[in-house]
Amino acid sequence: MKSSFFAFLLLLCLANTATAGDKVNQSWQRSVLAAIDSFPERGGYYTGSKPNDLFAKTTWRGLHDAYQMTMDDERPRFDPQQAQPSFCSSATYGVLIKALLIWDTKHRIKREAWVNMKPRVGIADEFNPDGVGQDDGVGFWGRANANGPGLGVLVRELGAGYSFTAYRGAKSQRNREAPDERYLTDDEWCALDIWQRAVPGDLMKIFWNRNESRGSDSGAIIGCNDDRDADQEAGHSVIFMGCEGDTVTYWSSNGPGKHPEQMGYGMGRCHKTAIQRVVFTRITRPERFNNARKMAPTDVNAYLWDLNGVRHSTTAEMLIQLGIRK
Repeated sequence: MKSSFFAFLLLLCLANTATAGDKVNQSWQRSVLAAIDSFPERGGYYTGSKPNDLFAKTTWRGLHDAYQMTMDDERPRFDPQQAQPSFCSSATYGVLIKALLIWDTKHRIKREAWVNMKPRVGIADEFNPDGVGQDDGVGFWGRANANGPGLGVLVRELGAGYSFTAYRGAKSQRNREAPDERYLTDDEWCALDIWQRAVPGDLMKIFWNRNESRGSDSGAIIGCNDDRDADQEAGHSVIFMGCEGDTVTYWSSNGPGKHPEQMGYGMGRCHKTAIQRVVFTRITRPERFNNARKMAPTDVNAYLWDLNGVRHSTTAEMLIQLGIRK
């Protein structure tokens, strides 16, 4: 599927946006779709830390190789062919970087910002001589790769856009945040207007509903804590591509599976009821990614840091971090 089709789909969606107050930067959304077109199909899905018989290099090495920048460069080059294998958050990060390069024809994003957006993945180079890595919530890449609403928090910190979200509710009593919390019926969930508000090119964080398939209420959970007996977040970082009836279409690196070497970049589809919580993030001011010049590679977002093995987040906390007022 090529960007001409995606642009047509985008225009159809924009014409039918349910909420008149929503802002959409059409040139940015088109840049995201063009960026997706530049990525290879599949290429492998891999979250491991070492090469193996299936993959000659890791996703971390692929990201490092793809983000090509030297001390003499004012901006990077991003080569999606190098970014193989991949996993979901590396895919959405890669599309974000590629879209910024496509959109920024006037060079509004300066060198200092591009340097800070470069992923530190434990591989030494001239920008990262000690070969440090960025854990969840640390620097630009650590935010983009974080549990919970990582990209939404990043975009809000930069002042580059806004998020909107919906939650079906917890099915199990132990995961309810309030005594009157209700798990919406299939019809109620599918009828929410959030599905009409989203447009192709929006960032999308899916929290999978596994109540019926695996007997797990993990879709109610934001982040991961250190309790082995607790439900933990089960999420997927994707680019929203559209809805047809109750089917959601998205692009990402999709996996895992029995044959990870055959997985990776591509389109995915699911029924709305396969999702228990969703966060959409829309970039409306891409020029504000220049604010990444103030986000040092060691800068820590404490909220996202905690979601990687320390504690879960409440919905109310997430809304505050996303700048959403109820």
